[in-house]
Parts: sequence; structure tokens; C-alpha cells
Amino acid sequence: SRAVALVVRAGYAPEAHAPYRRLHEAAGHARKVALDASGQYAENWIHGRGQAGKPRAAFSAASQDDPLWKLMSGQAHASFEHHANLSATLSEGGRLVHSLGPRRDPAWDNLFLWLVAHRLRTAVAAVLKVHSQIDRGSFLTAAQEVEEAEERLEAELVAAMAEG
Repeated sequence: SRAVALVVRAGYAPEAHAPYRRLHEAAGHARKVALDASGQYAENWIHGRGQAGKPRAAFSAASQDDPLWKLMSGQAHASFEHHANLSATLSEGGRLVHSLGPRRDPAWDNLFLWLVAHRLRTAVAAVLKVHSQIDRGSFLTAAQEVEEAEERLEAELVAAMAEG
């Protein structure tokens, strides 16, 4: 999650989709491990077998149609079309301009970083469920900080939308 945040904050949000996808997959698998009392999903994940051996299993049953899966897959597999769509803007004259250097969009960057924090929280919660011996105190404090940050982000998004 730190790598994603650093890349986004440096102005390269499109390039952060690939490492975010890995976090999303890990959180999805961790959640499924935590929900499977038999331990079979965890065993399959460790050995790359069954549904747990497929990255899409971390998303949903219909992940092939999931727009988030498609968005992150395009960047993870170096699809030019995907990168161009995320790095291009229209000039005042209506020309398509591809950004070669860093470009920040605070509203979208913050939304993306919220997704990262949300996925990280999911992964940590799943690990804590499976390993009940781990002290949860610091996680609960961090989760509260994330919730407070979510409230601030929501206020920023409302303000950004009001500006037009």
C-alpha cells in the first residue's frame, strides 16, 4: 500500500493500478480464507489450486465482467489503450494530449488512495480473524483513523463536485 501511495502522490496514478491489483487480490483471498472455516481455501491458495489459484477468484464470481477487474488488468498487463485512457486529457482546443510527466488530480488521487486503505483494512481484518492471538488494539486505532480520513475525503469530494 505504501508503494501505491507513493506512486499516486508522485503524480503517476495510472501506474499505481498494477500494485493496487496485487493488494486487492491479496485482500480478496485473505477474506475468503477468513470466511472458510474448513481451511480448504487457504490450502488451495498456498498451493495455487482450484479457484484460489486464479487471481480472478479474489474479485467476484462474475469477475470477467467486473469493471474494476478490467481496469486493473489493463494496467497490470501493460495495455496501451488502458494507459492512454488514463493519462490523456483534452486541451482547450479539443486535442488529445498524453501526459508524459507527473499529473495530479487531487479528487481522483484521494479516491484511489481511499480504495487502497479500504483494501488494506480488509486484508488486515481477515488476518486478525484467522490469527486471533494477535493484539487487535493497534488495528482498531488505525481503522478509526481510516474512518476519519474517509469522512474528510467525503467532504472533499462533495466540495470538488460542487465546484463543477
